[in-house]
Amino acid sequence: MIIDAHTHYHAHGILNAVFNHLYGHNYAPIRPAHGDEELHLKLMDERGYDMQIISQPPFTQVHDQKAYLGIAQARAFNTSMAKCVEEHPGKFRAVASLPLQDIPASVKEMNRAIKELGMIGCMLNVDISRRGTAPTNDEEYWFPIYEEACKLNVPLFVHPGSSGLPRHQKYSLALHLGFIFGETEFLTTFIYGDVFKRFPDLKILCSHGGGAIPYQVGRFQASTCPDLKGERGPRIPIDGTFLDNLRKMHFDTCMYSPEGIECLIKVVGVDQVLFGTECPGMGMARRPDGRSYDNVEDYINGFGWLSEAEKAKIFSGNAIKLFKIKV
Repeated sequence: MIIDAHTHYHAHGILNAVFNHLYGHNYAPIRPAHGDEELHLKLMDERGYDMQIISQPPFTQVHDQKAYLGIAQARAFNTSMAKCVEEHPGKFRAVASLPLQDIPASVKEMNRAIKELGMIGCMLNVDISRRGTAPTNDEEYWFPIYEEACKLNVPLFVHPGSSGLPRHQKYSLALHLGFIFGETEFLTTFIYGDVFKRFPDLKILCSHGGGAIPYQVGRFQASTCPDLKGERGPRIPIDGTFLDNLRKMHFDTCMYSPEGIECLIKVVGVDQVLFGTECPGMGMARRPDGRSYDNVEDYINGFGWLSEAEKAKIFSGNAIKLFKIKV
């Protein structure tokens, strides 16, 4: 069985209403395929994927706008995604959107989405200001979200929104670099802030393999360990080490290179990795072998150092366990 834990779903009517309100024109999606359920199903069938876990496309979020707009959009998006799940039994599950500029409203929507709509997790943006001015994810602003996720026993899917930093507007860097930057920042502030000490039962799934963290993990690990002579403690004292905390989280394989996925698995361990492609999305570009870059199942199947049982965990077992999916 293969479960794709990272895919996005458009609700075009909702987006057009929001963008007409904000800008006076309809939304022109970068990836119109996100909203084409039949294309999703066709690609799943061609690739042998059994299920997709859908979420709102991050560049459509309006967390930097007034709260009433964020609330209306989140409610409408969640209702739309729940309908998609209902209309295609067994093919889709959904992760809820939240109006993160209003934390009490977010907690309320979490309960509606999980208890009434049957959603299996909630999406967490890491910079709701889009300018680097919002509270970082170790600050008390976010604690009610973490507390409620623990109560509901659902994971938070960490996926940055679209960066609004001026330096990220060249070359589509808001998309290509902004996400990686956001995930890297989230993991460092979350772990250095010792958030797991306060919320030990919190479940986190970080998108795009955790940004740059697996590749640079040694630098972060060193900051939480004592010096060689034992004359001083860690520069950043936390409960455990950086790696101890990192390995409490889960990560998807939405990375598009065998080297990156291999690094991720070897750093965090097989049990913490979920298959994810973001298909259909930006990975639908032709590789030299003629396949698509988001055919990441090719890489995992090609890892001779993984057993068949370990591959099965990555392809579906870990997602079933984390999201409590009934199959």
